[in-house]
Amino acid sequence: MKAKRQAQAFVKGQISPRQIKAIHAVVGKLGLDDDSYRDILMQRYRAKSCKELSWRQAEELLETLNGAPAVGAAPCGRPVSPGRPPLKYTDMDRRPGFASAAQLRLIDAMWNQVTRAEDEEAKEKALDSFVNRIAQVAGLRMLKGWQVEKIVKALEGMGAVIKNRAE
Repeated sequence: MKAKRQAQAFVKGQISPRQIKAIHAVVGKLGLDDDSYRDILMQRYRAKSCKELSWRQAEELLETLNGAPAVGAAPCGRPVSPGRPPLKYTDMDRRPGFASAAQLRLIDAMWNQVTRAEDEEAKEKALDSFVNRIAQVAGLRMLKGWQVEKIVKALEGMGAVIKNRAE
């Protein structure tokens, strides 16, 4: 009986209970707060809850949150050649509402110009603390796209410059 109801929901195109659980698990794994999660739903799907999504929209959201390209989407980013390590923050790309990997690399490069920290671990910890103080988020990886400019301006105020910037 349960399988029949699930099959009917699939035919109607409604989100499945499995998808709801999976979305909530991925959101928790990413550390998204409820407001950020709801912002993503509203911006992308005009939905207040994932229960309002269609089956296909739920699959698309899961693919996006998991970092997999959506079906039919063009691949983005630079392909990784054998033997070449992936660029820093590549795993942070394609998260709706969040800063892109390129933006995170820009901030990281600017931070390296102004930080006094010696080793990589101390630099990352200090950068996360700085981002928390300026943007009130848990760290660089939780930075929203609209907050990038605020961080960049703060770093420029500290003396960092954007290299290779087209004027």
